[in-house]
Amino acid sequence: MQIFLAVILVVVSEILKKRGADSAIAQSAIDVSQLRSGWVWLSVVAGIFGLLCWLNALRSIRLTVAYNLSGLQHVLVPIGSWWLLHEHIGARQWIGIALVFLGVMITAPAVAHAEEHAEKKGHA
Repeated sequence: MQIFLAVILVVVSEILKKRGADSAIAQSAIDVSQLRSGWVWLSVVAGIFGLLCWLNALRSIRLTVAYNLSGLQHVLVPIGSWWLLHEHIGARQWIGIALVFLGVMITAPAVAHAEEHAEKKGHA
């Protein structure tokens, strides 16, 4: 569960960063005035909570399994951008999103098994 919460928080963070970037008027490539955006700071907070969830998940799940599940970010960020930011997604990108999703679904049973094992270990 912690991995999925971490993924959702990272997705939210990315969408908030985009909102912040769009709301700021940058004067140069590296312009700290962009940090005045509340959207940017909300993205930082979401990112920190996502990191905390990720670290907690890694205590009970192998990195190889957890990292595969983090691939959901590559599915949910574009879908969130399409839905919330009204960005266009082309046919090839939809195919890529579907393939990534398929890969995540193939690895998901390993995560469910690892979480179940961790719960049994914690109750023992």
